[in-house]
Amino acid sequence: MMWIHGGPTSQFHDTFRQHVQFFVQRGYVVLLPNIRGSSGYGKDFADANNGCWGHCDLEDVVAGADYLRALPEVDPERIGITGTSYGGVMSMYAVAFAPDAFRAAIPGSGYTDWVHFYHGENELRHIKLLDHELGPFETSEDVWSHSSSISHVADVSTPILLVHGVGRYPGSDQSEIFARALENYYKPFQYKTYPNENYYVYGKANRRQMLLDMLDFFEQFLK
Repeated sequence: MMWIHGGPTSQFHDTFRQHVQFFVQRGYVVLLPNIRGSSGYGKDFADANNGCWGHCDLEDVVAGADYLRALPEVDPERIGITGTSYGGVMSMYAVAFAPDAFRAAIPGSGYTDWVHFYHGENELRHIKLLDHELGPFETSEDVWSHSSSISHVADVSTPILLVHGVGRYPGSDQSEIFARALENYYKPFQYKTYPNENYYVYGKANRRQMLLDMLDFFEQFLK
């Protein structure tokens, strides 16, 4: 499976990652790519997905999946994708903009509709990030819309498990919006929330249950 980091201006380091090891110990091959837009490779690389979230950086994700398919120990027909925050966003991008690339997807605490986000949640730190990377909303609404996976829900064919925290501030309705859109188009999906969390899932018991739910889902479609 492809495991995408958040940010998107962030990076995977060579450190222990509990959730990844959970799947590796169960026989999964996991690739953690630092796709374009990641930090640690210079400013040009970090800016390489500006104005094209979900399109130019998705090319690197699909290339990573193609790399996995070339490995002798990997079933080329059973590649999944997951991640949290921008990793969840990218998982939504993958099923919407590259519907044939993955067998299953688990977007964690992702965002699907940036235009709705601007008019709804409008959290300042995220708005400033989007202004920088996609352009000010007032002059670049078309870019924000072009980078919103909800615009291509009709093209989704990949089974999806949406996981999201609920119950505490700050919250987000973005996974629910995506779920409703998928339901309207009769797409294959599950939507699972974990209580007493903000939009991320931090609590020990909830994280444990989330991993078990993710495992059940990937076992169904990838094994």
